Amino acid sequence: MRKNYFLLILLSMTSGTMFAQSSTQIVDDYLNQAQSKGELKTQITYNVVTENVIGNEVGDYVKIEQTVNGIPVYHTFGTFQIKDKKVLNFNNNFVSVNTNNNLTVSPKLLAENAVQKFAASIGKEFVVFNDAKNSSKEQLISKTNKDNQLIFSNDNPKILTYYNTADGLKLGWLVLASIKEANDEPTLNLPLYELVIDANTGELLSKNSIINSCTFDHNFSVNNVYHNNEKDYNWIKEEFTTKKVDANTGTYRVIPANFESPLKHDFVLISNASDPIASKEGWHKLLPVGGLNNPELSKYHTIGNNAHVSYDIDGVVSDLILDSGGLLASLAEVYMSQEAYGGEELLFDFPNPGKSTNYNPLDYTEAATTQMFYSINSIHDILYYHGFNPKSGSFQANVGEGAHTVGLTTGGLGKTRTVNNAFMVYSSSLSPNPTTVFFTFETPTAAGVLQIKDGVLKGDYQGGVGNNSGFKYGVSPAVSGNFVLINDNIGTDSNDGCEPIINGDKLKGNIAVVNRGTCSFEIKISEIKKYNPSGILILNNSSSSLVGFGVGNPNIDINYPIVGVNLEISDKLRQTLGTGTAVSGTIPSADFKLTKRDSSFDSEVILHEYTHAVSGRLSGGSIGGEEGMGEGWSDYVAINLTQQPNQIGKDQINMGSYAFGGGGLRRLPYTTDMSVNPDTYDYLKVIGPGSQPHATGYVWATMLWEMHWKFVDKYGFNPDFKSNTGGNNMALDLVLEGIKMQKANPGFVDGRDAILQADVVMNRGANQCMIWEAFAKRGLGYTANQGDPAIRTDGKQAFDLPPSCEELGTDDLASTETSIYPNPAKDVVYIMSKEGISKAELIDMTGRVISTQAIKMNQSKGSVDTSNLSKGIYILKLYTKDGVVTKKVIKN
Repeated sequence: MRKNYFLLILLSMTSGTMFAQSSTQIVDDYLNQAQSKGELKTQITYNVVTENVIGNEVGDYVKIEQTVNGIPVYHTFGTFQIKDKKVLNFNNNFVSVNTNNNLTVSPKLLAENAVQKFAASIGKEFVVFNDAKNSSKEQLISKTNKDNQLIFSNDNPKILTYYNTADGLKLGWLVLASIKEANDEPTLNLPLYELVIDANTGELLSKNSIINSCTFDHNFSVNNVYHNNEKDYNWIKEEFTTKKVDANTGTYRVIPANFESPLKHDFVLISNASDPIASKEGWHKLLPVGGLNNPELSKYHTIGNNAHVSYDIDGVVSDLILDSGGLLASLAEVYMSQEAYGGEELLFDFPNPGKSTNYNPLDYTEAATTQMFYSINSIHDILYYHGFNPKSGSFQANVGEGAHTVGLTTGGLGKTRTVNNAFMVYSSSLSPNPTTVFFTFETPTAAGVLQIKDGVLKGDYQGGVGNNSGFKYGVSPAVSGNFVLINDNIGTDSNDGCEPIINGDKLKGNIAVVNRGTCSFEIKISEIKKYNPSGILILNNSSSSLVGFGVGNPNIDINYPIVGVNLEISDKLRQTLGTGTAVSGTIPSADFKLTKRDSSFDSEVILHEYTHAVSGRLSGGSIGGEEGMGEGWSDYVAINLTQQPNQIGKDQINMGSYAFGGGGLRRLPYTTDMSVNPDTYDYLKVIGPGSQPHATGYVWATMLWEMHWKFVDKYGFNPDFKSNTGGNNMALDLVLEGIKMQKANPGFVDGRDAILQADVVMNRGANQCMIWEAFAKRGLGYTANQGDPAIRTDGKQAFDLPPSCEELGTDDLASTETSIYPNPAKDVVYIMSKEGISKAELIDMTGRVISTQAIKMNQSKGSVDTSNLSKGIYILKLYTKDGVVTKKVIKN
């Protein structure tokens, strides 16, 4: 069997090499046996994607990628869990190649030509870069600051791959490209995609987004969260402030990484923060790429083996990333030049905003840069102890995947004036350096963006404001006037401003009212501004709120207010103005204010974005589909690693409460209290089809939070987040190992089953029923069916437990005449019974029948073979003429 080892880990030690040989030999043997038994229809050749040790050396983990003719098959993986030299679990989505004997092995088109042909087929301007790092930022921006472009760079990897279609395997180019749409509303979710383009025809075979954004959700929560007692964490201050400072490590004035934000803890000086095991080279090291545009850069700045963090004071680097649709994010590190400097003592002690949530972020750039650098490094070190280490491809420049995290925090003062966003760009194949950008967050005070003083519509109304910098929201005087509904008299909506306006003469000096939708904000605002209104009011036609929106580059300098209001008042205004009734008002409200803050001080947001790269790395990137759980994993890790000792399951936990001005970015808080958060698996049907990753992830994280508290209630809370004991740490271990073990492109049931399997491997299945109870409470019980993971709405929820858990309530259900020994057992379990036992079944904790054996009783004594069982807990069913006797068996 042919194997090509694309090892993304470094096996430099002899013991590591021996480990690799033994584990892959077990994989070879297993695949050969599966083929001989007919369980696999074809011989499998493969590349090794990753080899790892599960948990605390309790087993081995191998992920392989299928190859054909030495070419990988896109996102076609096999995952093995090995313990005691046996394969405990094997997931795969291998492709049979029996009908693909005449596959193309050489492309007719080069990657650039294939992408260019695809761009032409969808009517996009094709923009290509060669050696982009040697161009200036301004040159790059000038080529990418238009819409309706497909942007491609030959500097990025281009991988030949097979893609499985209904017609068999097709040879394609796996590439990274940004696809910018025309006439669409701008979005904070950058249009950066991992594409598979037919290498012979230029046809699109696959398109997957690799951008993960943390933006306002239209159902964001405003519930209060718990308040911790700071004394509970005094031990952390003592740990880091009483030790003698190591001259090779830094000292940082920051919010400790395990606290949500300045709202939960004061800024303190922390020394000796780097972990000597997880970060053997420390946190500070000069990397060659970092000094390309900053010759003054040194190891005394916020740069090192795990992370390189800088501020973008003028917003040019973030503009470059945004204008390119994220494609040029890989150049961020080349152009970053505003790192914090700690001096030869590595003392990063800078002025900070304290507990304020309203300040100018540009007053605290060094503090924000220091916080992000400290937080990313801390997360790196913590996750090392939970299975995300060099063997599994952790983000370090000289070990693991050979990539480190690039962090950029910005005051949002570039020409795009982007606010209320943070995103992560990562692809394990095409963009291996995780690049994250954090912007200023602006949230309105209680005053609305619209005030109507008279009539039946009297009131203040919430909404959002445009990003035009010519009008200073909350500073410039509010504008009052009559409302005039624009009319373009064309198309399905004559009030959307997407065509030439025919009542423009009535707009001058009045507030122009226009419907949202159909075309971009830029198009309708550009049309309206020709007629010199005093302001623009956008009426929403969607349930998603307009917390903030882009007006388009040509309109950035507009010096009057542009606001949007939510659906309910929009419908009323449309109806009233449509009858010819006069309405006047003020935009924004006279006492409207914006509060602004730097999201780099929100630990939950940093944890959330970092986990996107972690889950992408551990899964091999195969986590797409409408039922994808990426946002849920990120939320869960964030709220796990900021849990406090006095917290209880029924507390209401909001994600990103600091960045989002005291509320949260999810529909409801995370809590085990069903009266506060009643959402279950069926809520996916309410979300509906389409791109809704945040809402989908919220449901998954709600389920994980239920499981988390089952573990904390049983095993307690351990504030040492690097430990593997305590319910909080055990739950985190299972979640991360589950990501490794799950199927490619999984759904919720696959995710649940992977966690159950992780518990079998790591804890001998000691917590199976407890895990089942947690998921069943939220509708992911034993008979739940996820349907197709690519479809969000076809699942079926269920609240039942597997039979094995239902039967664990009593050890002997119907008989006191039957006993078993020894228990725990090793290779055999003996039965003593006066009842005639004819058959035995051994059932694992997922409800699967593992073994069925005929029993021959001799003088009331029989036996059951358990030699082939893995260690764990099983249900033994003994069948008699009168019924079934059930016993619990522990295999050692």
